[in-house]
Amino acid sequence: MTEEFFTISFDHEGVHYDGRVSPGKKDKDGIVRSYHVVLNNVFFGYVNNDGKSWFTSEQRPESLTERVGKEIEEKL
Repeated sequence: MTEEFFTISFDHEGVHYDGRVSPGKKDKDGIVRSYHVVLNNVFFGYVNNDGKSWFTSEQRPESLTERVGKEIEEKL
């Protein structure tokens, strides 16, 4: 089984993050809206986009979640 993923790397508020992002299934319109994200070897959460903003399944800082979303967008 081959798993699709891509990596992200960025600095946010003085901390460097290396991450791995695995896209979820596509919706009926063929768009992926949910991503499994691991940052610095720790599960960050399922990061989702509702078409307007980014949010996560875990309690995480909003600014960091938005930054992760921006990194995802840049890879798409």
